[in-house]
Amino acid sequence: MLSIRGVYDGREIKPLENIRSEPNVKVIITFLDDDSPLTDKKTERFISLSGTWEDDRSAEEIVRDIYESRTLGKENVGL
Repeated sequence: MLSIRGVYDGREIKPLENIRSEPNVKVIITFLDDDSPLTDKKTERFISLSGTWEDDRSAEEIVRDIYESRTLGKENVGL
């Protein structure tokens, strides 16, 4: 799932970020109220600092790599 910011100009929804997805996918569009917590400056700043995770590995491979790179607590974790 991918979330991006955008602006509705009364006719079209314009993304404010690059869309990294195949065309013709289903989307959910949420209109935020002006007084929404997501419109305050601190929250906008926080959201601008967050990003998406891009990786070609499966979730299982990522978890295995995380556990293998640990320097402490290498007990059996069921992998």
